[in-house]
Amino acid sequence: MSKQPPIKLLDSKPAKFFFSQMAFGTAFTCLTSGVFLNGLAILMGASDVLVSYLSVITQICGILLLALASFFERFRSRKKLTIWLTILTKLATLLVAAIPAFLPPQLRLMAFVPVVFAAFTLQAQATVALNNWMISFIDGKKRGRYISLRETLALIVTVTLSIGGGYFLDTRQGEYAGFLLIFLVAFAAGAVEVVLLSRIPDHIAPAAPAKQRKFISAIIIPLKDRPYLIFVAYIAVFYLMLTVADSFTMVYMMRYLALPYQLTTALSMIIKLPQIVLLGVWGRISDKRGHAFALKASIWFFAGETLLMVFATSNSYQVFIPAAFIFAAIANAGFVVAVFNRRYELMPEANRIIYDNFYTAAIGVATILGPLLGGVIKSGLESNAALASAMQFPGIRLLYIVSTLGILLLQVVFSRVQRGVEKTDSVTNL
Repeated sequence: MSKQPPIKLLDSKPAKFFFSQMAFGTAFTCLTSGVFLNGLAILMGASDVLVSYLSVITQICGILLLALASFFERFRSRKKLTIWLTILTKLATLLVAAIPAFLPPQLRLMAFVPVVFAAFTLQAQATVALNNWMISFIDGKKRGRYISLRETLALIVTVTLSIGGGYFLDTRQGEYAGFLLIFLVAFAAGAVEVVLLSRIPDHIAPAAPAKQRKFISAIIIPLKDRPYLIFVAYIAVFYLMLTVADSFTMVYMMRYLALPYQLTTALSMIIKLPQIVLLGVWGRISDKRGHAFALKASIWFFAGETLLMVFATSNSYQVFIPAAFIFAAIANAGFVVAVFNRRYELMPEANRIIYDNFYTAAIGVATILGPLLGGVIKSGLESNAALASAMQFPGIRLLYIVSTLGILLLQVVFSRVQRGVEKTDSVTNL
């Protein structure tokens, strides 16, 4: 039996340049968000509430994309749209870093909040435009493996820069000059990203009819697409159920279990590092078994993660947190590959930006509501004296049970809904 030749994932100019762009785009995002953005905000005197909102700034800005969908759908050249949005994103983000240098202390936060919102809204829209452009050049039969390869590169860049950037800021003792240099390095990476994007051929999207260029179209068009609507509802409810408890994991480790920073960082690497290998595995599964299968399978592992966290106490966290994070690594690797490919598998080529912005907004709402719901449940559980005497940290640990049961129930309900849709479709096709 003759051996099949290995599949080449970087076999075209667009595939190679989109792969390279991922490294520099990720570098820019990593160095201008997360701990680096939070640190800059704290340096400017931001409150704990403002800093907590910065952790979900991408999701908040994602909701705003719903209002922009019908406008950006008019731009047929995906290349021009992506490049201009990317340039505006970089300039707005650089402006964030310049605020302490040009404004007095009393005005810094007043400028910081709107500029950050503008920068991250542009970044979210640029990501949507880029995905719509890229997907036109990647063969559907190997899309799972290609996306997994890009995500593997992104993960390597994120881990490297997070550790290196954190070490650099420690040596500068958190001074403004250190943050400014971090943002300037990010800006240089962003400039390289724009150059790489300029080398990729354009894709001209189908022209949207005039009646689909209104704001209401951004809502009505996806709502009329039943398979896509079910998919978006499935993922949104999943995010809601997961973040009910998962959003409190870092707080649980650092405040309740009182784990040192070095141990917390080391444990978080258990989620990230295995994905360097697991992303490729899930990419092959997604291509061979289908993106819908890989998506549903990955979500089962999230239920395993939340269930194991229930048993993590001051005496047992050494076993159960690493075990939970291994499940999280498996789940995250599969989910990030499958959810991307399944989304574009269900989208029609026309109105892709409208579809994508609708999805991003729905996920943004779910990701914000999850922690709020979790906070309400946690407060109620902590006020119960009987629970407090029966187990350690009942408020957070029982949240993980709520999350686990919610994910399991979602999987059962979605499977039945999916079977019902398939039966209806088969009858319609007869």
